[in-house]
Amino acid sequence: MNYPNIDPVAISLGPIAIHWYGVMYLVAFVVGGVLGLYRAKRSDGH
Repeated sequence: MNYPNIDPVAISLGPIAIHWYGVMYLVAFVVGGVLGLYRAKRSDGH
């Protein structure tokens, strides 16, 4: 069975390489923060 050879580096800017797992951490923190703010505003203090 053949598996695709996916590059672990999403973006490379000179000596700086951003890996896919770093992008996923960023997405998770942003979504968690937005969801937390939404739920905090929607809550009526209980």
